[in-house]
Amino acid sequence: MRQATLLAFLLTLNCLVPHSTNVAQTINRRAPQGEDTVIFSVTKYAQEPAYIEPIVIIHGRKYTAPPVDGSEDVAKKFTDTYFRSGRRYRVVFGGGNAGTLTIVKETEPGCVGLIAETLLETTARLSGQVQALAVSSDDIGRSESFRRAPTEAERTAALEVARRLYSQRRVSAALIKKMNTVNLTAIDIERDGKVELVGSFEILTPNYAHNLFVIFEPTAAGTYKAALSWYKKGGEVDSESRRLVDAVDLDGDGIAEVIGEGSYYESNDYVIYKRQAGIWRPIYQGGGGGC
Repeated sequence: MRQATLLAFLLTLNCLVPHSTNVAQTINRRAPQGEDTVIFSVTKYAQEPAYIEPIVIIHGRKYTAPPVDGSEDVAKKFTDTYFRSGRRYRVVFGGGNAGTLTIVKETEPGCVGLIAETLLETTARLSGQVQALAVSSDDIGRSESFRRAPTEAERTAALEVARRLYSQRRVSAALIKKMNTVNLTAIDIERDGKVELVGSFEILTPNYAHNLFVIFEPTAAGTYKAALSWYKKGGEVDSESRRLVDAVDLDGDGIAEVIGEGSYYESNDYVIYKRQAGIWRPIYQGGGGGC
C-alpha cells in the first residue's frame, strides 16, 4: 500500500511521539496459553481492506507499549506471533462481540509501525472515523455491544458543552461558530442504561487547528457535563487531535475504559482513559508509529 494512503488511512506513523509503559489495575484475562493479551485498533475505509494496529500489550497488571520502535528481533517476534497469516481475532465494537477477523499478511508501513491487513467479518459498520477493536483475549468484550449515533437531543446537549469548553479556552465566539463535529458517539460505560457520549471537535483556521476531545456524562437534570476534556491548539507541524476508537471493559471491574487514538504530524499513538474514584484519567499512552 502506498505510504500516502497509510498516512491518510490509519495515521499510523509515530516516531516523533514517545511511547510509554504504564501500570494499570488490570488482570490478564485469558489470552492463549503462554501469550500476553494484545488489543488492536481496526480501521477500514471504503473499498480498502481492513487493517489492524496494536494498541497495547497487557501482561499481568501492566499495560506495555507494542515494540514499534524497539529492536528488529523483538518486533519480528511480535509480528511472527500476532500477525501470523491465518490467525483469527475477535472483533469488539461498542464493548461487545461484533464478529471476527483473519490476518492476511503484515503490511510494510513505509516508516515505523506494526500493521497487518485482515479479512474482516463483522456486524459493525466501520468507515472513516468509526473504528473497532480486535482482541486476543477470550474474555474481554464479551458483553452485549452498545454503540450508536446520538439522538438529536443528545447531540444538541453535547454541542452546547463543547462550545462552552472552547469559550473557556479563550477561543473567540466567531471561531466557535465554525466548530465542526468530527465524531460523536453514544456508549454505555457501566451498562446501566445511562448513556455517555464521546466526541471529537475541531475548529480550523488558515494557521491553526483547535482540537477538542470530550467524554460527556449525563447529569441528574437530564443534560450532559464534560467528565473529561482535552484541548490542543496547533499549527501544521505541532497539531494534535484525539478521537474515539472504542470503549471496552479491559480489567473486569464493570466499567469500560475509553480508548482513543491520538494523531500528530505524520504520526499517531493511543490513549486509554479509566474512570477512577469518579475521575477520568489517562492510564496508558503508546503504540502507533511515525516517520
